[in-house]
Order: sequence, then C-alpha cells, then structure tokens
Amino acid sequence: MSKDILVVGFYTKDTPYEHEKETLQVSLEALGYEYNFKPVENLGTWQKNTQYKAHVLKEFLQEYPGKKLLYLDVDAIMVKRPVVLDTIDCDIAAVHYHKSTELLSGTIYFAGTPVCLSVVHKWIQINEQYPVRLPDKRPAWDQRTLQMAMDQTPKCRFEELPQNYTFIVQLTEKSMPGLDPVILHTRGARRFKNIIDGKQKKEGYAK
Repeated sequence: MSKDILVVGFYTKDTPYEHEKETLQVSLEALGYEYNFKPVENLGTWQKNTQYKAHVLKEFLQEYPGKKLLYLDVDAIMVKRPVVLDTIDCDIAAVHYHKSTELLSGTIYFAGTPVCLSVVHKWIQINEQYPVRLPDKRPAWDQRTLQMAMDQTPKCRFEELPQNYTFIVQLTEKSMPGLDPVILHTRGARRFKNIIDGKQKKEGYAK
C-alpha cells in the first residue's frame, strides 16, 4: 500500500457520480492507494457542486493535517501509479490544459503545508465573491477560481504536472496523440451536467 499519499474526493448524493466513484475505487485499490470520498448534497447545479470542491478540500486538509493529499474527481480512473508525486517539492501541483493557461482541477496534489490551507481559504472566498461569473464574464468554474486563489497567495509554490496526470478522454488523446494516461478523466461533466442541472432525466443512472 502507498501510505504517503491519501487520495481524496467527493461525490454528490443521488446523482450518477455515486456510481462513478466505484470504478475509481477499484483502480486505486489495484495500485495500492488508500482513499476517502465524502458524500455531499446536490446543491442544484453542476457549477455550485464543483465550487463546493474548495469546502471539501478544506475539510480534508483539517482532518489530515500535514498529510499529502491527491484530489481526484470521482469520474477519474488511476491507470498507473503517479510516481512523480513521490519526489515532488511544492505546495500544490496540477496540470494546465495543453498549450493553454487554463488550469485543470480534476487532479490536484496538495502537500499538506500551511500554504495549502491558505490557498483553499482564498479559493472559498473567491467562489463566494463570484458564484456565477468572473469579472471578465467567463463562467466561474472551480479551476479558474483556484488559479486566482493561487495567484493571490504569493507564498504558494506551484508545480506543473505532466499532461497525462489529467488525461481527458477525447481531448488529450487528440492534442497529444500517443500519450499514455496515468490518471484518466472520463468527462463526467459532459455526460452528467444536464442531469445535475435538472435539464435531463436521470433514468439509467440513479439507484
């Protein structure tokens, strides 16, 4: 078992994400990682639910002080051990979309330092300030508000992870053909966003 890193995440109750986590758990067990996934109430929209990620991470950082945490969206599958994390030296690490400044928040590493908690507190504040749209009118997606929180925390040491640590089905394989995934993301947002937002019935997905 890999004892140094705890994989964490959350899923919204009574949504398809309850079932997504089961596949992720199997992949983590096969590779020897311990995990803790918290159930949370569905807040009614996909964006509200994703912004709640900051609150969940605050809880985990407080629950496991000093512990190295690997946050994964529960629609992910760990294909290979993320060995880069064994030797990385930073506060937070994640992937930016290929040839872009857009942060991807499906895979985020937190070193368990006090700076991590400072960033998450700032992240929560920014989400509360911009629940729907940012000042530039873009949707206030959680990855964008996290980027803002890190930018506003000067002491935060950020490390860029390899692209295959947030390998997005169809997108990464198109932009970087031949790259083998380490952590595969199956685009639950694309599949389930309308269900979460109440625009589509969830037959075939609910318990």
